[in-house]
Amino acid sequence: MEKVVTIEGNKIGLKASAGTVRHYRDMFHRDFITDMGIIEKEILETKQMTPETSLIAENAIWLMAKEYDAEIPDIDTWLDQFSPYFVFLAIVSVIDMWHQNVAQMNKSKKKI
Repeated sequence: MEKVVTIEGNKIGLKASAGTVRHYRDMFHRDFITDMGIIEKEILETKQMTPETSLIAENAIWLMAKEYDAEIPDIDTWLDQFSPYFVFLAIVSVIDMWHQNVAQMNKSKKKI
């Protein structure tokens, strides 16, 4: 699934696939599915993110942008172009994409 969102006046392409899950695990040594659950739970319950979940969100957003556009620079260089609030704005789109992917997966399972 791909989506282009506008955040802080910048168009950002995001891509989520099975490859994203594997690349996330390879790059960050964490489980993407588990981390998405952690982020979503924290945001829903507290309406904020701890430094740890903010780091997880930054990694997820950057990787999904990199999956969409291989020319995206390293994570630190890329994040430098945004305000500190970027993560809060962008993670909403990432969570939305995650829900859409899960919904599509559930529909596919029902057809089997």
